Formats: sequence, C-alpha cells, structure tokens
Amino acid sequence: MTSWDPALLTAPPLTGGEERLPPAHKLFALRTLPLGEIKAVGFDMDHTLARYRSPEIDELAFKKAARLLVREHEYSPWLLGVEYDPAFAVRGLVLDGLRGNLLKLNRERQVVRACHGSRPLGRAEMEGVYGRRRLATTAKGFRSIDTLFEIPESHLFAQMVDGFDQGFLKADNYLQLFHQVRWAIDTAHRNGEMKAEILTHRDYFVHQDPQLALALDRLKRSGKKLFLLTNSEWTFTDGVLSHLLDGQDEARPRWTDYFDLIVVSSRKPGFFTEAPEALPLEGHPRCFSGGHTAWLEGQLQAEGEQILYVGDHIYGDVLRSKKNASWRTLLLVPELERELKLLEAKAGDLRESLRLETMRRRTLRRSSVLFDQWKRNRVRRHVLGPRLSPEATTALDHEAAHLAATAEALQRRAELLALGLDRLTREIEAAFNPMWGPIFRDRDEQTRFADQIQQYACAYTGRVANLYMYDPGATVYAPMPALPHERTPLG
Repeated sequence: MTSWDPALLTAPPLTGGEERLPPAHKLFALRTLPLGEIKAVGFDMDHTLARYRSPEIDELAFKKAARLLVREHEYSPWLLGVEYDPAFAVRGLVLDGLRGNLLKLNRERQVVRACHGSRPLGRAEMEGVYGRRRLATTAKGFRSIDTLFEIPESHLFAQMVDGFDQGFLKADNYLQLFHQVRWAIDTAHRNGEMKAEILTHRDYFVHQDPQLALALDRLKRSGKKLFLLTNSEWTFTDGVLSHLLDGQDEARPRWTDYFDLIVVSSRKPGFFTEAPEALPLEGHPRCFSGGHTAWLEGQLQAEGEQILYVGDHIYGDVLRSKKNASWRTLLLVPELERELKLLEAKAGDLRESLRLETMRRRTLRRSSVLFDQWKRNRVRRHVLGPRLSPEATTALDHEAAHLAATAEALQRRAELLALGLDRLTREIEAAFNPMWGPIFRDRDEQTRFADQIQQYACAYTGRVANLYMYDPGATVYAPMPALPHERTPLG
C-alpha cells in the first residue's frame, strides 16, 4: 500500500518574484515543446475549440439514444424512465461488452476497479473474472471510453445491463446490449436531431470563452498557419464556430478568418491512415471535405514536427497524429480544471497521506530489521547453546524476547497506519468520483488513460484559450526526467 506524493502532482511555485500562472491556465508539457519551431497549428472542434456544457449535453445524448432503442429496437418503455447520472462514469474507462462490466485499468492494463452494470465489484469478484493479467482492450467486445462524447454511453450500457439482469429488458446477451447501445449513441449524433437541438440552443449547450479568439489571434499574428480538422460536417461546424468566434475581433469578423485551411467531415482516425480525395466546399474558400495527411501537409507547406495538433480524443486526435504523421500533439482534457481544484482542496489530506505512508514504510523497515536480529539470536542460541554459560543463555533469551516484542509492536503500529491511510485515501478518491476516483490514477498507480497521455501527448491542458498565456516563439519545457535514485526518497 502506498500513497500519493503531492510533489509529483503539482508544479512548484515560481521564485524570484515571477508571477505564478494558475495551474488551470497552464500547459503541462510531457516533452519539451519548442513553439518557435511550429509552422502550423491545427484544432479539432468538438470538446476542443467548442466546449460543450456538461452534463446537459450528455443527458441530451443519453435521452435521445434511449428513445432510439425503444423506438427502433422495441426495448421496454422502462428505459425511458431511467434518469441520467452525470457522476456515474469518467473518461478512461473500458466497457466489457461480453460480461456487462465497466472497468478502470492501471498503466499495466490490469483491472483495478470494476462494476457489473451499476453494481461495484469487490476485489475477489474482479480477480475471479480478470485475474491479474494484462487485459487486451482491442479484443472483441471491449470499447475504450476515450472522449467526453462517450460518457453517456457508459451509463446507458450500465443501466441496460441492470435492466437485463432484473428482467425489464429482453436481449440475447450482454454483447447484444453493447452493440445496440453503440448504435444508438452513434445514431443520436449522426441523424441530425441532436445537432439541430444544439444549434437551436447554442447559448445553452456551448460555452463561450472570450479568450479563445485572443489565443487564435496571437498564434495567427505570430506567423503560424492555423487549420481546423474536424469530423463534424460543414453545417454544424459553421453553426458552432460562428457562435464562438464571429464578431470577437474587428480584424476577423467571421470565424473562417482565423484559419488558413478548414477540413470538415475528416473521418479521423482514418484521415491519418487512408488517402481519399479532398473535396472543396462550393462557396467557401479554403474549406474542404475529407482529405488525408499528405494532402494537408502540402496545403500548409509544413510537415511532421513542424505541425502541432490540438484535440481531445486520445486515439483519433493524439495517438494517430503522433504515430502516423509525427505531428506534435496537445491533448485537451476539459476535466483537468476540476481535478486541479480538487487536488488543491485536498492538499492537506494529500500531505497527511504522504506522512502516514512514510511512517508506515519506515516502521515496517525497522520491524523487519528487528525480526532478522531475533532470528539471528535464535540461531546463535541453538548453535552455541551447549557451550554457553547459564548467564549468557539467559541474556540471549532476554534479548530475543525484547526484539520480538518490539518488532511485533512496530508491526501492529504499521497495520494501524495502513488502516488510517486506507480510510484517508478512500475519502480523497471519493471526492473525485465515488465509484472510480480520479481519472489519472488509482491510489499510487497511474491509470491506463494517464499512461496513454504520457506516451502520445507532447503536452496537455484544460482549454484552448490557455495557449494565449504562452509566447508563440518560446519553448514550453517538460520536467527534467529523473530515475528513482535521483529523487528524494519517501523513506
């Protein structure tokens, strides 16, 4: 059992009188990011340039998908009465469609938390199903919840598993539920009803950030080419971005004035692996539908690490653009602002958990040494017994009794420290999410989601507007990597 080290989760304060940038406004670099070498900066739209109001938009998707399942697949109207719970699921989970489970994995892809439907599974149940083996999440029936759009899918699947288990819903098995939930969520986004409602009520569903236009303008004035690369079609893209950017800058009255190239209906991640023709949109200069990586790089006269791409999808935006195009990547994690606030609010508890863990480790180490000394005492007593005087024998026995009693007392103290640490850790993690804890770690382990960020993102941040706080010609430095022996040990 180990605890969190707050020093590894928060940046140290700046010294020398330099103004400190609030953590919520920072870019957190994982690889040194030389912005001055970047010739072109690209952006996804949904949950990147456009920040949708949550849980309102999630509930909209949940309700529309439920209606589709009742209307098109004749599921029981019971489903329409299920209320959406915005706190149920978090990003980074994995759906196991074969067994009706939701899973949280650590960086080794081992299951650390799970629920069947909405019922949490205990440690013994989890290990009975998944053991401690590395899970192959690309296998049949598994789905990674990589984007905020997929959060409602997690809750709908869990509710349908509950309904199936209780006899309210009829299906062949959990996998059928899994596929039909996937179909319903996709259809809700693609059939136009949901997008029409968002456009009709843009003030309600789409956050307006006054610093978004400032950030794009600063990058543009620095000489960088800006491009939009989104899977959304033109009508929806135009409706959302006109709401966000039109009239924000007299020099750029229309949202299209911020971009040198606009690509809609891009089919990411296929955009990075396939090569269909890019089709110009009639009446819209510099705007295209489709296309592929080599074509886009030719349009921008930039390639590979000269391009920085900003998106929220760990697979479709970050992993594919990094692996297939060698672009630099900035991952948008809208949940980051809330997690940072919670880390700050729980700073005292985190320090206390670190203190308890340090004491536990030191206590166990001291107990181990004393037990070893007791064992050596007993060996000496056995080997030398016939040659020892009665006084020496008594002295060895007294020493052994003292060593054993002290070691046992230290062992009991370590167990009490562990119980206190366990209670405190559960309280801290429940503040993030009662079921799943924080999205980036589980106790002392990083999650699969955090590991993917470290592997494929050059940096991550909470919103595009944070780019305004950084000089487009400067370098954003990653923390200096260090081996364990180069860090101050916990104890």
